[in-house]
Amino acid sequence: MATEQVNGFEPEAIQARCSYEAVAGVLVYSLAGDLDVGTDALALDVALTGFRAVVVDLAEVGFFGSAALNALLGLRRRAAAAGLEVHLSAVPPAVTRILALTGTDRLFPTHEDVNASLPAP
Repeated sequence: MATEQVNGFEPEAIQARCSYEAVAGVLVYSLAGDLDVGTDALALDVALTGFRAVVVDLAEVGFFGSAALNALLGLRRRAAAAGLEVHLSAVPPAVTRILALTGTDRLFPTHEDVNASLPAP
């Protein structure tokens, strides 16, 4: 990923990472860092069997490129096929802008934080 110089220096990319856990029957992904081509954090591929919804926590995302958007849309397709909805939580302004520009913002319910995004049982 090319970086823009700031005050004569190239800022370092923030290490991308992804973790997941089950919370009250909901699969919760936590993404962080600069998400772009070639990051392992884009593997949103946990089996969806047995979950009642999926939440993607974006609170710590610094950059959200087209590869990240494609991974998110792929997750949404898999979830829809399983009868599940994908919720987004703590969406940073940079991600909000990408979703709005691409018209994909209307595909995902968004919430202030993970707790608010957990659907009622």
